[in-house]
Amino acid sequence: MLYETSDPHIVDAPTPARTTHGHWLVLIYRVPSDPSSARSAIWRETRRLGALALQHAVCLLPLSEANRAAYARVARRVEEYGGEATVLETASPDEGWQAKIVARFNVARDEEYDEVVDETERFHEEIARERRKGKFTFAELEDEESNLERLRKYLAQVQARDAFEAAGYARAAAEVEGCAVALAAFAQEIYERQDAATTGEGR
Repeated sequence: MLYETSDPHIVDAPTPARTTHGHWLVLIYRVPSDPSSARSAIWRETRRLGALALQHAVCLLPLSEANRAAYARVARRVEEYGGEATVLETASPDEGWQAKIVARFNVARDEEYDEVVDETERFHEEIARERRKGKFTFAELEDEESNLERLRKYLAQVQARDAFEAAGYARAAAEVEGCAVALAAFAQEIYERQDAATTGEGR
């Protein structure tokens, strides 16, 4: 399973914050080509923030103090690489432009929610596979509990950068909850089989 992982050098996705309707923060940056990893590192940071790429090295986020602080951290990283970064405030020129930008943000988040759903399907498949193999062990239960925790964390990370409440959240959250239900049933089977084995040994 593939999930986002924590990295001390990667800016955390902002927690949900009050944003100002129609007002935005624009990050414009330039990163030297050497080291080659610099550009991809900054791209990953802006992606984790949920920023919308207007064009190469030009990113947009809704105006909020949390996003302002996040952009400031990205700008410092850019400067550490020997590059330049500027953060500007701007406003939507009209409601039509605003609607198009919000729609693009929601499309990006829905794609990520779809990835969460894909991971929940793999979660169910893995439990089914372990049942077929007869692997009703506490070690296997612990592994699946860790997988569920990572899945919940991934959903929370996407939701944290979902500034406009994309429609895909409801399904993704329901599917993750479905994984929790499936794991509870699997755990009950494991406990029952372990109890039966213990009782059998005591006879």
